[in-house]
Amino acid sequence: MIMKASSQKLASYEIGWWKAHHRKQWKKVSNDMSHLYHLQLGIPFFVAKKCVQFRLRAAKEHDLAEKFEDKGDVSRANLHWEKAEKWLVKHFAALRLK
Repeated sequence: MIMKASSQKLASYEIGWWKAHHRKQWKKVSNDMSHLYHLQLGIPFFVAKKCVQFRLRAAKEHDLAEKFEDKGDVSRANLHWEKAEKWLVKHFAALRLK
C-alpha cells in the first residue's frame, strides 16, 4: 500500500539513496531508504529506520562476501553470506511486525 506520496517524491528518495550509496554517504542512504519504506509501505518512520538498519548491515556483509569471493576465498565469503542472511531475516521479521 502506497501512502499519499507523489511518484516524484518516491523517486527522489530512491535516487537519493542510490547516489548516497555510490558516494558512501551512509547516513543519507539510511535516511532516504527509511523515508522510502515509510512512504511506500505505510509503516511508522521509526520502524522503517530499524528495518533499513538491518538491511544495511546485510548489505555490508554482502559486500564483504563478494570481496572474498572475488579473491577465491569461498570459505570466508560463505561466512559473510550467512551473516548477511541473518541480518535479512531480522529485516523481514521487523517488517512483518509493523
